[in-house]
Amino acid sequence: MTEPKPLELIEDRVPAEGIEEGVSELVALYGGSITAERERTRDFTLPLRRGFAGGGGVECTISWAADEDGDLTVTLTTNRHVDAPKTQRVLFLLAGVIGSVLFMLWPFFMHEKGFGALAWLGGLVAITVYLLTLRRSSGGIGADFLRRLAGRQRAVESGNAQP
Repeated sequence: MTEPKPLELIEDRVPAEGIEEGVSELVALYGGSITAERERTRDFTLPLRRGFAGGGGVECTISWAADEDGDLTVTLTTNRHVDAPKTQRVLFLLAGVIGSVLFMLWPFFMHEKGFGALAWLGGLVAITVYLLTLRRSSGGIGADFLRRLAGRQRAVESGNAQP
């Protein structure tokens, strides 16, 4: 069994004003809970899924340090990398390969009328899977949390949002 690998994400030039409140608000928004508070560091747990189905959680540690400019460098470390399941990706790619093969073989079975619709459907699945695989991995819940925190801090600094 492989050990889960931690994920470390860093965001530079984040405004410092109200960062503690921002972290607390976002943890509450995600439905998580803060487990420990230290100076310029918070430990918290974010749920993998919302609702009644458990699914476990991701343990995160966020810390920040001031730059020369007075802005912060925020570092988020998760206990594991959470992204789309690999089995799901493989099955999508397998469906795409089967769809493309059906689309390529269809002209050789012209007397079969049912293969035409199946081939076009297979081609559509293949193109859809190709477009889905072009999308880069998002980095999971940790990357989303850090992106939202940095966006919130920048909006508060520019006066576009309430702290």
